[in-house]
Amino acid sequence: MLVASSDLVALARSQIILLTQSLGAVASAVYITENVADGRPPDLVEVAVFPDMGAISLPEAFPMWRMGSDSGGLVRQRRFLLPLVYDEAILGFLMTGRDDRDWFDYEQSQIQQIANTLAIACALDRRNQWLVASQQSNYESQSNFLASLLHQLRNPLTAIRTFGQLLLRKLLVEDPNQKFVKGILRETQHIQDLLSEADQPLPLLLPPQIAPAQALLPAVSTIDIHAVDLVEILESIASFASAIAQERNIQFLTNIPKHLPQILGNESALREVISNLAENALKYTPERGYVLLGADVKPDTVYVYVQDTGVGIPEADLPRLFERNFRGRQADGDISGTGLGLAIANDLVQKMDGSIHVISEVGKGSTFAVTLKRT
Repeated sequence: MLVASSDLVALARSQIILLTQSLGAVASAVYITENVADGRPPDLVEVAVFPDMGAISLPEAFPMWRMGSDSGGLVRQRRFLLPLVYDEAILGFLMTGRDDRDWFDYEQSQIQQIANTLAIACALDRRNQWLVASQQSNYESQSNFLASLLHQLRNPLTAIRTFGQLLLRKLLVEDPNQKFVKGILRETQHIQDLLSEADQPLPLLLPPQIAPAQALLPAVSTIDIHAVDLVEILESIASFASAIAQERNIQFLTNIPKHLPQILGNESALREVISNLAENALKYTPERGYVLLGADVKPDTVYVYVQDTGVGIPEADLPRLFERNFRGRQADGDISGTGLGLAIANDLVQKMDGSIHVISEVGKGSTFAVTLKRT
């Protein structure tokens, strides 16, 4: 259904005021339309009328107006009817009139300019409404697809968790493989927590990019801040990272003090952040390189850092490194990625009142340091 936006209504009213105050029009009206055929009145939607009662009757004027007339409009009995034409399409009509005198040529020219302005506004308004409707439709389709995908992930996730629990029962306490099975169970629980957060969908908003821009991942919106033991988190991340490093022929080193002070944060968020930094380091480090995960204690803070001998980051990319979907030079390489990991990590760290800093040199590697407040 054809409608006029509030912006178009406001513009139409302003042009009618201009006709009234500058040219002495006593009645004016702006209509928009979709269906215009020669010889029959079009379907009209009222945009603005002055005065509210007693405006010119457009249907009565139409029998005297025909498409393709030389003047492009109708001047009769001191009443002016002009089509709002944009790109050879009639998008609406402007009617105005006065009773005390005829229209001079320069006044008709001014009315034509007003009609041209309204025609452009109608075209832009219609195009904007089409774009919004298209974006809304696309967003709803993507949301439905994502909801279906998340639902289908639950069954295999439950199976992996069940197999892990069965395997853990069969392992002896002293078996070194216990830490890997526990890591599998811990990560499946992490995925389960994220899926639970996804069960609370954000409302569809216009424009639709509002919602995704605010939600880097479901759990970002609220974070419970409390005292967290970093040692257990870092050691568990080191366990899975060392396994990945071994498979890729990369040396994985740790420098984790045995007695780290507790920090203010969120355990799940910290695992997400540090895991992402470790995985990135392993992803961009070639064979026979190394990755170091460590921590350093300061009077009021604790630094957790991930250092690598990877490909490095160009200086020009550093200012935008934590922007959503930004990959910089890496987008042209063979290593896959989405450009979301660092944006998510940065958002989580900020919500824990911390910060992330990076030092990098192309061809030599990078160091990412997360600063967290001590309790």
